[in-house]
Amino acid sequence: MKRGIVVLILLVLALSARAATTLDIKLNFFGPAAAGKAGASVTTSFHLASLVQRNLQVKFTTEAMLAELRKTFNAADVSLLASGDLHWASDGNPTVTQAVQIDGRDYAIGLTPLPKPGAVNVKVAVVEKSRQEPVENILLDTEVVLPDGEVAMLGFRDPQERSFFIAFYVQGRDEEFGRGAVRLAGEERPKFVRKVDPVYPLEAKKKGLQGAVTVEAVLGKDGKVKAARAVDSPEPILAQAALDAVRQWEYEPFVSAGGCREVMFTVTVRFVLRDGDKKAAGVAPTRLEASQKPKLVKKVLPVYPEAAKKERVQAAVVLEVRTDEQGKVRDLRVTSDTPQILNQAAMDAVRQWEYEPFVKDGKAVPVAFTVTVTFALN
Repeated sequence: MKRGIVVLILLVLALSARAATTLDIKLNFFGPAAAGKAGASVTTSFHLASLVQRNLQVKFTTEAMLAELRKTFNAADVSLLASGDLHWASDGNPTVTQAVQIDGRDYAIGLTPLPKPGAVNVKVAVVEKSRQEPVENILLDTEVVLPDGEVAMLGFRDPQERSFFIAFYVQGRDEEFGRGAVRLAGEERPKFVRKVDPVYPLEAKKKGLQGAVTVEAVLGKDGKVKAARAVDSPEPILAQAALDAVRQWEYEPFVSAGGCREVMFTVTVRFVLRDGDKKAAGVAPTRLEASQKPKLVKKVLPVYPEAAKKERVQAAVVLEVRTDEQGKVRDLRVTSDTPQILNQAAMDAVRQWEYEPFVKDGKAVPVAFTVTVTFALN
């Protein structure tokens, strides 16, 4: 009888330990590249319906989200204004918030998740606060159903017809990266002990590459970076330079009630060209629509990897290709969320392609466009 009671108590304790559900949420906030002086406010003329993107091939990166905003909302003049990592626990505050500031006004983005099997219902609220006025304007109050692995996008406008957008998704909770580490949300960070500035790659300067690299870092109990990975980057070469620097950073150990803990958080490393670098980089490539692509004069068929065939791996690899004034491929990168084994095979082939020079205003110019390489088993 006593043994049965002990087993029952252990079962209850195990169930209690597993009762708390946690979610790690990635959030991006987009808005006009150059905001005016007026803050956003409630509008009734704009339909504030949410839009859930159901394309699992779209990565949650700044570039991919901007492309979706241009395509879905026709929002051409927007950029990333803020990003954050939000950690939600069922036994904690029901709402997690991300604070942003625009035009001297403070905005609070609140997410209230309700996890369900295969999806998460999320109540989304955006509240505008003024430092001079006690009034709070509720700009957005809606609810979305977010299936696992998908991205939610929704937006609102201000009286000047400027558009602001929120994009967020729930990260997988079964990842090995950072397992066991405490995720720090918002701007919470241990104090820096040693920071190494990133080296701007010479090749990136010559090509005129710049942008922000978002890095997830895991600190050991000693405060040293034990693992890091780039989760968003405009170019692989900039991602590697950011990682090379972040891996050398050191912080004071993170101390909680239970002693020193491993922690995980997100940092942003920015690469910005100076005026002299921009001139040396030359003219940026002209971006072309699908119908404007130059004529292909040399095409090398990709080799279907045997390992992919055996595993019956199929996918359509989307590449962004940059050609020079002679029509030769000078740079390319994968923009689809596809298997690496197929990505490499596609890149190996496309690097050998050649196009007719693209002429603009009577002069051949470098261009950028996308191509799709499909791997399908008969």
